[in-house]
Amino acid sequence: MFHKFKQTFRLIKNRFSFGNYAYHYWFFPIQKNKIVVTAHEGRGYSDSPKYIIDELLDQNFDIVWLIQEGQETSLPAGIRPVRYGTKQALKELSTAKIWLDNCRKKYSPPKRKGQIYIQTWHSPLRLKKIEKDAEQQLPLAYLDRAKRDAKKCDYMLAGATFSRELYENAFWFQGEVLTTGTPRCDLFWKDTTAIRQRVADFFQVDVTTKFLLYAPTFRKEASLSVYLQEFTDLKRALQTRFGSDWKIFVRLHPNIASLAKELVYDSNVLSATDYPDMQELIATSDMLITDYSSCMFDMAIAGKKTILYTPDLTTYLRTERSLYFDIEELPFPIAMTVEALVQEIHQFDEAVYQQNMQKFYEQTGLFEKGTAAIAIATKIKALCR
Repeated sequence: MFHKFKQTFRLIKNRFSFGNYAYHYWFFPIQKNKIVVTAHEGRGYSDSPKYIIDELLDQNFDIVWLIQEGQETSLPAGIRPVRYGTKQALKELSTAKIWLDNCRKKYSPPKRKGQIYIQTWHSPLRLKKIEKDAEQQLPLAYLDRAKRDAKKCDYMLAGATFSRELYENAFWFQGEVLTTGTPRCDLFWKDTTAIRQRVADFFQVDVTTKFLLYAPTFRKEASLSVYLQEFTDLKRALQTRFGSDWKIFVRLHPNIASLAKELVYDSNVLSATDYPDMQELIATSDMLITDYSSCMFDMAIAGKKTILYTPDLTTYLRTERSLYFDIEELPFPIAMTVEALVQEIHQFDEAVYQQNMQKFYEQTGLFEKGTAAIAIATKIKALCR
């Protein structure tokens, strides 16, 4: 009880001290052509905000990207980097017409009349329960931030009926859900030849190589014990079943990115945790192995192969999060041991998989069509007139 009281007191103290400081910037006018953007709390130029901003470069906007130290090189020309979480970032937010983010804002001033906040979120669909649906599992500090952030949001973006209903019912959100689709998924409707070449060049491998992307989600206990760490049998199975030479990208969730250095890599197992754009890895990869990460849905929208590896399923459901879908009824093959995973690769049936995917699209009311970024860019231009 005392610990919870201390948490609550700290939240109130921090909120008011930060908010009072932010009011200093209310004497500065709102700049109609300024857009302040953040993605994954400043971890680089990525996710849906990236693809929206790509449509707005060279159009006389003052585009400010709030970014962590060392990530500035990921930004293209025409974007002004400002250090995430600083007083300067607070000033930029206080004087911008548009806020654009894909996560709950950790640092933000009171929103002023005339400012618009567009929240893209960071997945097209969800497996793990989140926000109001997971209040008992989420930290008090996060819930406080999420509820305050929701009051500031004007627009959210959905690419499926499932997502639209989720935002309306579980996000404390009173704004408008724009059924534009998910900007980061537009990539899957485009020719990705150049992206595949860029990824191959980054990892210094032949562009004709086939790629398996291993991208598990995080757990509360930051440990590698439940993750795949040996890929020899998987590589052999992939080459036997599908032919060609295969290499494995290993990408850890941002919340456990620091653990990436503890894994062992070689010429066949490549460290992809620090690659700046997950969507480019998905566009390049031929198969995904994940567990409970929503990247399975990006891969599904891309029409590519996914297998779930969930050795801790029972424990995860009991101690981490409950799920929106029965994992056994998802369209993806599922394995709980490495041996079963190898077997699923050997017996992968593309025709059956695509049939199951089509049923899932219908079940979730998917309406992605590859035009979301342009639609939101057009919306922003209209709001800034």
